[in-house]
Amino acid sequence: MHTACIIGHVDTIEEFGLLLKALARETDRQINDLLRPLGITTGQAEALQLVDRYGPLSLGELGTLLIAEGGHPSRLVDRLVTTGLLRRESAEGDRRRIEIYCTPRGRELAVAAAKAKEPFRAWVRDQLGGRDLSPTFALLEACLDGTRMSETVRRRRTRTLAAEAPG
Repeated sequence: MHTACIIGHVDTIEEFGLLLKALARETDRQINDLLRPLGITTGQAEALQLVDRYGPLSLGELGTLLIAEGGHPSRLVDRLVTTGLLRRESAEGDRRRIEIYCTPRGRELAVAAAKAKEPFRAWVRDQLGGRDLSPTFALLEACLDGTRMSETVRRRRTRTLAAEAPG
């Protein structure tokens, strides 16, 4: 009987993991399909939108805000600089610090990417049917607690709240 409980528990956890992974893959697939006409990937759009919204950022600061593989966005930023969407400059007052900015074309693409992703957001809203997401947020936060990704989520929330605060 104890074995059945363990097996049942493991199956539940595996099912939860399967659903999370499937949702992440489906999200990436749908968003990449929407961004394809713009010539950028989901990761590139995320970087552009973060730099546009919170920039200028150092490479390290951008890395702490990105939900990306590896956690260090140097290759991603290199590609975006090469394509003329981001630029690097020495920080005013500290020439050792390199800051990343959106170019005018990068800013336009960041806005276009947000608009392109709107059908996905509408689809998710329809799929959710007005459900209260508070328990889901609490569940996902509990799973991420103590991980590097929980810190990334916290930093993004903090930046968003600061940017939206009046004054």
